[in-house]
Amino acid sequence: MAFHIGGNIKKLRAEKGVTQEQLAAQLSVTCQSVSKWENNVTSPDLYLLPAIADYFETSIDELFQPNMQGYKNKAERLLALYEHRRTTPNFGKANAEFDKLIGEGKADAEDYRNFGILNQFHAKVLNQKAEEALQKAIDMGSENAEGQLQYLLESLGRHRENIDKYEEAVHTNPERARSWQGLIASYAAVDPEKALEIASKCLEKFPGDDGILFWCGKLCKELKRFGEAEAYFTRAIASNPDGGSSYYHLAFLYTEMNEYEKAIWAWEQVIALGGRLGLADEQVEMEAEWPKREIAQLREMIDKP
Repeated sequence: MAFHIGGNIKKLRAEKGVTQEQLAAQLSVTCQSVSKWENNVTSPDLYLLPAIADYFETSIDELFQPNMQGYKNKAERLLALYEHRRTTPNFGKANAEFDKLIGEGKADAEDYRNFGILNQFHAKVLNQKAEEALQKAIDMGSENAEGQLQYLLESLGRHRENIDKYEEAVHTNPERARSWQGLIASYAAVDPEKALEIASKCLEKFPGDDGILFWCGKLCKELKRFGEAEAYFTRAIASNPDGGSSYYHLAFLYTEMNEYEKAIWAWEQVIALGGRLGLADEQVEMEAEWPKREIAQLREMIDKP
């Protein structure tokens, strides 16, 4: 089987467009050594195999294949390398090559399909890293990371995991409002009516909790119970005037109700909130960009005959 490697090295060298001298210099061997490999006189030392595979952007296994697979272009070969060893550097190489191929207008349907596969695989890798990092943050005491992990699992369709996790959390510690909010949010993704039922009962236990009031408003808005939604958001703001989420959702609610002047008022409160929270001027300005765009659109709607 080892004799196949010589022909494969020759094939890869031709594909890459390098001479025997250039390959020898890269591997710190003599040109005669490369010639002997390619003519099946000798085989590369084992310690050189990783370097040869990396140089030709392929896998060690593939170097020994009797009928080494050909690739239509470098992007496809780099995708194969990433499939074999899913590292961030390998993704970066393949992604850059596909970007180049597309940018030059040379990509066909199969190239676009492969580009999609590459990013689909890497998204899975990144999601796993994100989950591990967020769980580590939670283990270290970060409550903010709880919501982010919940959102990640929700985006991946892992709703049952969220529900089971927070049902256990409220059973273990029923006095922790944050766990109840997590349970409400978990059900909100699959059963808004059930989520609102839980949230309404929670208000008996935590009557002034702005987070639970916010969820009641958000769920009522989703269920088109606009009057109740407005009342809940208003109560949430009264409980916590610096709770930005309620202002955002109140602005969207008023827009959906065609109450454009009220929506403008809500967006103005979002802008004012940045100043009240003591953010840096640059951050206040960045945070205000979106509300200002919404306000401009609302004014256009008001001014329409």
